[in-house]
Amino acid sequence: MKRLAGLTLTAVLLASASAAWDAYGHRTITYLALKGLPAEAPAWLRSPETADRVAFQSNECDRWKGWPRDSLHHINKPDHYLDVELLENFGLTLETLPRLRREYVKAMAISKYVHPEMAGPYDAKRDPARTQEWPGFALHAIDENYAKLQATFNEIRILEQLNDPRRATQLRQARENAIFHMGLLAHFVADVAQPLHTTKHHNGWVGDNPKGYVAARGIHHAVDSAPASLGLTVESLAPLVKYDAKPNADDPWDDVMEYLRRSHALVETVYRLERDGQLDKEPGRKLIEQRVCDAASMLSALYWGAWTSSKPTEKQVADWVRYNDFDAEARLRARSAHE
Repeated sequence: MKRLAGLTLTAVLLASASAAWDAYGHRTITYLALKGLPAEAPAWLRSPETADRVAFQSNECDRWKGWPRDSLHHINKPDHYLDVELLENFGLTLETLPRLRREYVKAMAISKYVHPEMAGPYDAKRDPARTQEWPGFALHAIDENYAKLQATFNEIRILEQLNDPRRATQLRQARENAIFHMGLLAHFVADVAQPLHTTKHHNGWVGDNPKGYVAARGIHHAVDSAPASLGLTVESLAPLVKYDAKPNADDPWDDVMEYLRRSHALVETVYRLERDGQLDKEPGRKLIEQRVCDAASMLSALYWGAWTSSKPTEKQVADWVRYNDFDAEARLRARSAHE
């Protein structure tokens, strides 16, 4: 048991070195996003308790990295990034990236089989969780978690519309589910705002380096910890957030793609600031403020978009009630009593 605890602690420490933003940064972005919800948002969604719980949940998938199971690392770790430059190794670009996760994997597997020389070296023996073979799935993680949040909000609105006291526990649990999904969505949206989560140069410049950027590890942690080390707070950042993101509420894929592009365009800026000793000075502060505010604006808009796009139809209400037959257990008990 002591050995397992030691392994878990080691895994947590390693995970913290490769996470986008530290826990403080993720919480800060989440609080800012929730501050941007409009006054017409449901009261429970705007409550301080919900904010605290979603902010805590926003770090859950980083905490998963601390548990020593390859099956969990396999499904979780690649969701935190997309190394844009590596898409071309599989004959893909952001424009041609398949929307569906398994279609994306299938396209890459076919490309690697047909053109193994393009894919580059990969040593499975050094990657027991099989997390390093592909460029990453951050866009798919955002899209999938957004869809889950839409579905959960839809269920909440159905239960609120039914207004059945017998279903109070169900409504309470549905809101708990929403907090869970809001936290996961918060994490991946914030990850993509960190430029080094969009590039193969995620922790030191790799390959040709004519501009003399740092190649040693450490730059990733410097950026991740910047919100805390620079003293950025929810209070200091709130006036800077424009809350001007306008993603398509029904299907925000293209808007999230553009959001990732904005972040990826700043990869070399991060390295230039580090090289010139400006990453922890005012120019670096401005960059981190911009990235955090962009994340907060996008996340806030996605939260509100998920809510506004989740209004149930009459058919959805009827289907939900039929599937979640509240009286089935009572009927079965009554039948058993008469037999």
